[in-house]
Amino acid sequence: MATVAEQINKVRAHIPAHVTLVCVSKFQPIEAIREAYEAGERHFGESRVQELKQKVAVLPSDIHWHFIGHLQTNKVRDLLKLRPYLIQSVDSERLLQAINDEAAKQGIVQDVLLEVHVAKEETKTGFAPSEIEDLRFKIEDFKNIRIRGLMAMATNTEDEAEIRRCFKTAHSLLHSFTPSSILSMGMSDDYRIAIECGSTMVRIGSTIFGERDYSRKLKAVFFDQDGVLFNSMPYHAQSWELAMNENGLPFTKNQTYKNEGRTGASVINEAYRLVHGVEAPQEVIEAIYSAKSNHFIRLTGGQLPEVIPGIKDVLRMLHEHGVQCWVVTGSGQRNLINSLNDTFDHVFSGIICAFDVTHGKPDPEPYLKAWERSGFAKSECMVVENAPLGVRAGKAAGLYTAAVNTGILSDADLAAEGADIVLPDMKALLQHLTAILSV
Repeated sequence: MATVAEQINKVRAHIPAHVTLVCVSKFQPIEAIREAYEAGERHFGESRVQELKQKVAVLPSDIHWHFIGHLQTNKVRDLLKLRPYLIQSVDSERLLQAINDEAAKQGIVQDVLLEVHVAKEETKTGFAPSEIEDLRFKIEDFKNIRIRGLMAMATNTEDEAEIRRCFKTAHSLLHSFTPSSILSMGMSDDYRIAIECGSTMVRIGSTIFGERDYSRKLKAVFFDQDGVLFNSMPYHAQSWELAMNENGLPFTKNQTYKNEGRTGASVINEAYRLVHGVEAPQEVIEAIYSAKSNHFIRLTGGQLPEVIPGIKDVLRMLHEHGVQCWVVTGSGQRNLINSLNDTFDHVFSGIICAFDVTHGKPDPEPYLKAWERSGFAKSECMVVENAPLGVRAGKAAGLYTAAVNTGILSDADLAAEGADIVLPDMKALLQHLTAILSV
């Protein structure tokens, strides 16, 4: 399979110098975008505000981000905070006004394109050609936006004559704007025709990055335990802080979240080395871990922590689709591990815990062991994590990794470790998995 850089070179061979290439990076992993960036690309297109926010946080600051998806007015404020280079999908006067008003509040002038509806498909959005003509008389009313030109999509058809009709219609409307106006039209299947018809900006995704491979059957999902199945991290955080501090080792709750996924011994060793310069003696490790476990039991009253809201719906849906569910945890907390199947209706096909591995997360060993025992191809397996080190372990194992941010760290902390997608809660994970299984 050609690399991203090789695909870019092939596309570039058909794009004149005056035409801007926007690499459509929506739903693409951070690694793929970095590869395109290293190949010299600087214009990237995203369609969801939340996903754009995650990518802005971890990718180079000189990227020109284009927003190309349908934009709801209630997302305008969050989008403008990200300072997009160009919003291409302004499809109504109401949205135009919302962008202008919010830009005024934020003290900026936002560049936009008007999306014009030229296709023979009602599902596509945008201004009618007649509305574009009318808008030129209202442009002066919008003091905090710059209308840079038009964006259009052709009818989804193999009829080249119809595609050309769409593009020529859009091109004919440019006289409403300045001679330097942008005309963004043309995607992977039709960008050459679009350029022939006057396009000055093309939006190309699958030809560069390849299709995201959701066509394979998802057969196994590997779930972390703490923060994914149980809302146990607040108790772990307080327990670790108390046990470490009692033994002269500085340690905070935030460090617990950043070390989540490691075996207890490795967490203690790292804290001990920072103070004493050597690894902790075995008796110290045992004493601190025992103190930590006792604090955990005391704080929870000996009861199981609450289940993460929505996780049972996720597990139930996967079970109904015949997808295996596994637990892969660095925990050695026996009361939690022993309760897993009873708590979650015996849906788990296997459990990998601290007692099963030599190297805990971020080493890939725990997820590699689960994958090997599952017997499936890596392309048929997926990791669900909530911790940076867990994400790193999942990606190092070569597995698609979704991060659900249930803790106190930022989305950027998870995205920086290479998460394929960062989701806010289990409801979003359920929707994501349902979309994968529905393909």
